[in-house]
This record gives sequence, structure tokens and C-alpha cells, in this order.
Amino acid sequence: MKLMKKTSVLTLIAASLFSISSFAAGLTAEQIMHKVDARDTGETIVSESALILIDKKKRQRVRQLKLFSKEYEGVDKSVSFFMAPADVKDTAYMSFDWDDDAKEDDSWLYLPALQKINRIASSDKSGAFMGSDFSYADIDGVDVEDFDYRLVKESEEVNGYDCWVIESIPKSKDIIKETGYVSTKSWIRKDIFMQVKAIINVKKGKRIKYFQAKDIEQIQGIWTAKTLQMVTTKRKKLEHSSVLKINAVDYQTQVDDKMFENNTLQRGL
Repeated sequence: MKLMKKTSVLTLIAASLFSISSFAAGLTAEQIMHKVDARDTGETIVSESALILIDKKKRQRVRQLKLFSKEYEGVDKSVSFFMAPADVKDTAYMSFDWDDDAKEDDSWLYLPALQKINRIASSDKSGAFMGSDFSYADIDGVDVEDFDYRLVKESEEVNGYDCWVIESIPKSKDIIKETGYVSTKSWIRKDIFMQVKAIINVKKGKRIKYFQAKDIEQIQGIWTAKTLQMVTTKRKKLEHSSVLKINAVDYQTQVDDKMFENNTLQRGL
């Protein structure tokens, strides 16, 4: 749900400063999703987060990570470094999100135990990101143009805010293979064009995922969801869940271009 630039879980931490006004009236589902995708996420992002993995017995594993992201002409680049615990320390993930739809996005995972950088192919992006309920496709995002959209409901309230309810369906089997998802129903807050809730039908095992963006506040002029939750169920029973908590975020710190070189993955912070 890299929720053009592209739509992603990591970029869901920010939304545009748009307010619901006369221009929003009568928008089609596709136009709404384009506005979600076009929101202001800041030219640079530096954040510190905790990725919490929760099993069906509510046992938790916590992974600390630091993200750096920067917009360039034609491409958005981001890199995440896992800081703790010891079993994932120095693991790093980098992705390049190209504006050109004809150009395949690039992503790499560095595993320190193997001392090797692995390129993540598009066909592998439906897999779990670092053992979480978020997939690589969630993290890297998908193109808005790859989906058909339908306005399911003009108005429904989520946590006191009026939302559109929009269904998205992949246009091809290749997109289903890439994302692992056969359909998504999204709740879009009308005042800030942010996705705050989603129900996702997963192809593998006919699972259903439930997404929520919470603790939303304005930081340095950017609307930010400080908590992102993904819950996976099968036959209506909880399998496991993940929570990404943004502990600190800065949209004004300059990010060095060298941060996005491949040898940075091995060198680390």
C-alpha cells in the first residue's frame, strides 16, 4: 500500500495538507486515490521506529530501526537500518521508487550473517518484510495506475472523521502475484486524504489482513500517523499481527546522498 510517487506503508506516515472543500466534491474513486498518492510527505525523512511482532498468544518481539528517505528528480530513495536486537542488528533494506512506470523499482536486503546483499525481485515482494505482517510490496508500494477503483461508500466515520470507502482491484494477474493481494477496501480520511483503515484479501491461504493508521498528528507541517498496525487472520482467526510505532520523525534534516550507495548497506550507520 505504498500508498505515485507510489502508495506505501512507510510513506503512509505522511499526508497532504489538503482540507475537504468544494474541489473534493464529486471526485471519482480514482481521483481520490491519486490525491492520496500525491500528498506531501516531505522532501526528506529521518525516523526512529519500533517494529513489534506479535504472535497469536500475544507474545512480542521488538525490532528497532532507523529510516532515511529522500526525494530526487525521477526517484524516491529510502534505506532502513535495524539497530536491535542482536539477531537482526546491522540488517539493512534499501529501495529506489522510480517515477517512470516502465522502470522496475529496485530494492536490496543486506543480511550481516551472510555478509551478502540480495536484490529483491518483483515476484518476491509479496513476502513478509523482516518476519512482519507487512509485505515488501507494502513497504515499497505499487503504482496507482495498476488498479481499478470503485467508490463503495461516499461517507463512513472512522474515529470521528468522515471517510470515503474505496475498493481497489489489480488490473492483471502479474500485479496480484507481485503484491499477493486480490483486493483491498480502503477508508480515506476526507480532510487530509490519508488512508486510515484497510481490509485486504490475500491470495495465499485466503487470508484477510486488517490495516490501521493511528495516532495521527501534524509534525513540521506534515500529517503523520505514528502507529501503523497490520493484523493477519485466516478463517476469521488471528494468526499474528505487527505494529510499526514511529518514536521520532524529522522532515527537515538533510540526508547525505551517500546514504543510498550499496556499500552503505554493509557499512551500516
